[in-house]
Amino acid sequence: MQQGPARRSLSQAVFTDLRAQILAGRHAPGAKLSPRTIADASQVSLSVVREALARLAEQGLVVAEPQLGFTVVPLVMDDVRDIAKLRVLIECATLRDAIKHADIEYEARVLASHHRLTRTPLHEDECSGALTEEWARAHAEFHSALLSGSPSPRLRDLAASLRETAELYRRWSGCLSRHQPRRDVPAEHRALMQAALDRDADRAAALLADHINTTALMLERYVDAQDPGSGSATAAVAPVGTRDAPPDWPSGSASLAAER
Repeated sequence: MQQGPARRSLSQAVFTDLRAQILAGRHAPGAKLSPRTIADASQVSLSVVREALARLAEQGLVVAEPQLGFTVVPLVMDDVRDIAKLRVLIECATLRDAIKHADIEYEARVLASHHRLTRTPLHEDECSGALTEEWARAHAEFHSALLSGSPSPRLRDLAASLRETAELYRRWSGCLSRHQPRRDVPAEHRALMQAALDRDADRAAALLADHINTTALMLERYVDAQDPGSGSATAAVAPVGTRDAPPDWPSGSASLAAER
C-alpha cells in the first residue's frame, strides 16, 4: 500500500489531471466517473482515486452521492443565469466605482495586466479549445485590475468571489461551444481596457455586461444543441447586448442608474 509522501504525490497528480479534464470538458457535465476506470488508466490504487475525487467534490467540480458514486457537476442553466445576473449587477457596479476613482496607477495596472493577457497563450491546442492555466491566471488578473480602482474592499471581494464561482461555467463556455461561431475574446478585452482608460463608465459597464452575458448565451446554445426540443436558447436566453435585455435582466448601463 502506498503511504506518506508518495501516496500524497500520486493523489495530487490524479487530482490535477482530473481537474484539468473536467475544466476542459473532456468529461461532459453530469457524466459518471468510474474510480476503477480512472485507477486503471492512471495505474494507481482505488483509494488514491477516491481521495482525488473527494477533493474535487470539495471544489464543486464533482458530485459524490452514497451508493451512486461520483459524477461531474451538472450544467444547470438556472444557476448559470443566476450567477450571470449577479455578476452583471456587482461587477458593473464595481467597475463604475473603479472608473470614478481612477488615477494613473489604476491605468498602469489595467494596461500592464492587459499586456500580459495578450502575450499569454490562450489554448493548449486549437482542437480541444481548452484554456491554458497561465491564460486563466492572466485573465483573472486583468478583470481584477479593471475593478482595482474601487475604494471598497467589500465590493471588490464580492466581485472576485462571483467570478471564481463562475470559473467552471466560463471554461465550459469555450470548450463546449467549439461548433458555435468563434467568439473574439481578445477584442472584447481590448474594448474593456480602452473604455476603462477613457474613463467612460457607461461604455465600460455595458461592455462588461455583454462580456458576462455572452458566456451564459454560449452555454444556453450548447444545452439547446444537446436537447433540440428544449428550446432553452430561444426561450430563456441570456441577452448578449444591453439593448436586448428584458426588464428583469440587469445590464451594465442600468445596474447603477441611481449613481448617475
